Amino acid sequence: MENFSLSGQIKQVLKSLNLTQTGLATKLGLSQGVISEFTSGTREPSKEFLLGLPKLGISLDWFLTGKGEMFTETGIAPAGHQIPLLRQKVSCGQGQHWEDEANIDRYVNVFDLVPRLKTGRIYAIPVNGSSMLGAGIRHGDIVLFDAAKDQDTHDGIYVFSLDGDVYCKRLEFDALTRQIKVFSVRVADLEKAELAMTFKADDSALTDRLHIFGRVFSWIHPENQPE
Repeated sequence: MENFSLSGQIKQVLKSLNLTQTGLATKLGLSQGVISEFTSGTREPSKEFLLGLPKLGISLDWFLTGKGEMFTETGIAPAGHQIPLLRQKVSCGQGQHWEDEANIDRYVNVFDLVPRLKTGRIYAIPVNGSSMLGAGIRHGDIVLFDAAKDQDTHDGIYVFSLDGDVYCKRLEFDALTRQIKVFSVRVADLEKAELAMTFKADDSALTDRLHIFGRVFSWIHPENQPE
C-alpha cells in the first residue's frame, strides 16, 4: 500500500481520537516518550501498544494493514434475538393477561426493528454525570451512538470529544450563523436547556479541538444501577 507506515497509522489514530501523544500514552498506560518514538517511526509499536488499541475501539487489522475500517463495530445484541410483538386488544369481561402466549402476534428480530444495529457503525459508551437527565439519560447509563458521518449536521444528542475530553450532550447546528451550540438538558423542557458553549463552525482551529464520534439513538439503564 502506497505511503503506508505504522507511524502514519498512529498519527491517524491521534487525529481521529482527538488525542495528544500524552493523552494516548495515558490511556494505554505508556509514557509519552515511547508514543513519540512510535509516532516518529524510530521504534516499532510494542505489544502493549497493540493490545491497547482495541480498548480504544481501534481495529488491529486496520492498524497493521491499512485495510478496512479504523473503528471496530460493537455488537449490541446476539444475532437472532427475538422480541414478542403483542396484539392490541380491547378487553371485555374478565379480559386476558397481556403476557399470555395467545396475546403474542409474532416475534420480531431486534435487527429488523433497528437495522443500524446490524449494518451501522454502532458503539456504546457509559455516561458520567447528570447533565442530560432531562432527556432521560442518567448517570451510569450506556448510550448507543451511530458513527455514520452523514448525520453530524442535524440537531440531536451526540457523543463527541472536545480538547481530548469526551462528552454526551445535545448539539444544535445553526446554518445561518454557522454556529455549533452545545446544550446540557437537565429538565424535560428543551426550551430550558442550558447553553454550555458555542463554536464557529468555520473556525479552522475547531477541527483540531472538536471531534464528533456519532449521534446517540438509544440508551440503556443497566439493571444493577440504583434508582
